[in-house]
Amino acid sequence: MAASSNYRQAIDWFRTETLQDLLPKQDALSILDELLSNQELINDTETIVIKNWDKLEGKLLQEKRSIAEILGKETTDRLLQSIENVDGYDPQAVRAFLGSEAVNKLLAQILYDGIYNFFQTIDVFGNIIGSLPIIGPIRNQIRDETKKNLDRTVGPLIQTFLRSYTKVAVLEASDFVLSPSNRRIFSSANVKLVSSLLERPVNSLVPPSDMSKSLRDDLFDYLRKVETNDLEEYVNISYDLLGDKSVDSLFNVNRVIDASPTLQSTLDRIWTRATTTSPDITQEENDCL
Repeated sequence: MAASSNYRQAIDWFRTETLQDLLPKQDALSILDELLSNQELINDTETIVIKNWDKLEGKLLQEKRSIAEILGKETTDRLLQSIENVDGYDPQAVRAFLGSEAVNKLLAQILYDGIYNFFQTIDVFGNIIGSLPIIGPIRNQIRDETKKNLDRTVGPLIQTFLRSYTKVAVLEASDFVLSPSNRRIFSSANVKLVSSLLERPVNSLVPPSDMSKSLRDDLFDYLRKVETNDLEEYVNISYDLLGDKSVDSLFNVNRVIDASPTLQSTLDRIWTRATTTSPDITQEENDCL
């Protein structure tokens, strides 16, 4: 089917315009400021979201199929193959993650537990005390008291050591993750992780209702309190990255449209309805919004 020249002209114009031309950065900041300062708009939006929240959550909870079943075997296999072929990780991101306070604390706790349990398991003090020429009951009492005080005496020494050693361990872990020789290991681990998620039923991936509602409420609370100045840095970063980019620089729009006659007819239908339908909205259509 020949594509409508009207919508094609609009797409041809849109795909070559840069983000800065379509929406200058200062205009984007002004729009953000106007929207965030309109408390009535935020309240109305929250009301609409709350109204539809339970319906959406209910439908997701009823979905017993896995994501893999929904995507189909061919698409799932391609997705996993793409993940397996990912060529390593970003070094800066890996070091930032492994060097975070949370990971450092986790690593220190694991190492501490391992060292402490090693001392408990081999019973080094019991073996030493057991060979001393001391009467049995006294020897047992000394051994038991030594074990009891192991955490109090040795614990601080281990923790002091780990505070400096975990930094070395993080560097070694980063080098291990980033090593080309280990890419296949981590590629397989990534595939296994994603595959396990894809094989789980959709309803098992839905967070608890109280958690999701808390996140929703926190989001709108944030929107009510955030200042435009707080978001300006993120807008600047976005425009530094994408301001001079057009849609066509990201993917070939015309090739996508030409490859699908169904997409062409769909765009033609939407364009025709949008440019010929009366602007008046019926009450029934309004209720569906």
